[in-house]
Parts: sequence; C-alpha cells; structure tokens
Amino acid sequence: MPDHEQASDRRQNPLAGLIAAAQRRWGLRALTWGAGRIAPSPALPTGLLPLDALLHGGLPRGRLTEFLGTPTSGMTTIALMALAHTQARGELAAWFDLRATFDAAYAAACGVDLPALLLVRPPGVIDALELAEALLTSGGVGLVVIDALARTRAAGERALASPALRRLLAAIAPHPGALLALTPLPAARARGHDDALHSPLAQPAALRLHVARQTWEDHGAAPACSVRITVLKRRGGTDGAATVLPLTFPADWEFI
Repeated sequence: MPDHEQASDRRQNPLAGLIAAAQRRWGLRALTWGAGRIAPSPALPTGLLPLDALLHGGLPRGRLTEFLGTPTSGMTTIALMALAHTQARGELAAWFDLRATFDAAYAAACGVDLPALLLVRPPGVIDALELAEALLTSGGVGLVVIDALARTRAAGERALASPALRRLLAAIAPHPGALLALTPLPAARARGHDDALHSPLAQPAALRLHVARQTWEDHGAAPACSVRITVLKRRGGTDGAATVLPLTFPADWEFI
C-alpha cells in the first residue's frame, strides 16, 4: 500500500487522536502505531486450545487477568502467543514493557506482527495505568499486556498505583478489551503457589493463573516442553482447576 494510503488509514482510525496525544505527553517512543479491529466475542481466545478450554473460551474481556511464573516457566511465551492470536483475529494489541526487556525478534518468532503492535514504554507504573485505561476504553484494542506490573521497584509509586488500578478496572469493565498482567516470581519459588497468592494483584484480578514448566520434550529441531497452568482464582467460579499445555517454541530460541 502506498505511503499516502497508509497515512489516510491511520487518520481514519479512532485511536489516531489518542495516540497523537499520548505521544505529545510521553514522547514519540512511548508507543508505535498498529491498526485493525473486529467485533469482540464474550472472551478473548488465546489460540492455545487447552488453555482456552480451561478458561471457558479465553481471557475475560473488561477484566484483569494475572499470569504468575518463574523465569523459563513459559509465561511470557504464552502471553506473546496470545497477543499474536489477537492480532491474527484483526484486533489491536499492546505490550507494556515496564522492565525494558521486550525481545522483538523473539516476539516475531512467536507470531507477533511487530508493525501492528503498540509497544508502550511509559516512564512509570502510574503512567502505564493511565495509558492502559486510555487504550482499553477507546474500544479499539483487544488485548493489553503489562509486563511486571506487580513488581514496581519504587514503594511510593506502588502505593499510588492502588487507587489508579481501581480506577482503571472500573473504567474498562464495560469495554471489550482484555488486560493481562505478567507477574514474575523469583526462580527459587518454582512451586510457589502460596507466595503467588500474596501478589498485589490478588484482590483486583478477576482471573489468576500460575504457570509452571513440567518437562522438556523431544520434538526434533524445535524445543518443546509441557507447562502446567493452574487457576489460583476465578471470579464467579472455582479455583484449583488445571491443564497441561504442550508448547513448541521457535527453533534455536530459549523460551521465557
């Protein structure tokens, strides 16, 4: 498509004004443009069939879901695959890179369409919550993933985040976007369900899932493993349900 047609499409997108205002406030590198939207279903499918079956269709829209996992648990990989599936459905998706660890090459290997991804690097967690609210209440975003929302280093900022998070969750409830927070656990707590329950997001999250790698599997050239996903909390349902998800990763990549 010629550049002038792309520019025209962007001006017609309902997020154009929001993105321009956000870039003026937080700088041009705060986020990049993506486009496309479709009518939402009641839940946002991840594209991972055992996980979608466990979740009765996918991530709850208008609600906060929390993934908890140690390094190499597969938590980030699952989130990237869910994000790629959201894009493949024609919905916008955003990744908030609070730890400055986003690996674009690995994300692309997981199927993420990088030119269509809103990559957000806010200066702090309060800014992240405000931006997430703006995106999700616009009605044009299907999935927002915030990496390490519950692991803010500044105690004062963490205290301020509580009312900001309550405002965000109240604002997004009637809207079709899903909010997914990734909470990394220390490597020593690979079996740490009890520790996971003390996450700052335990109360506000409608759905909380613990992700734990079980075994490596031999699938030829591509690395693979089985991952156990356990429901720690499901609002309006029973926790303790679990599924085992087989994951095959891009060849020559370590999974995260």
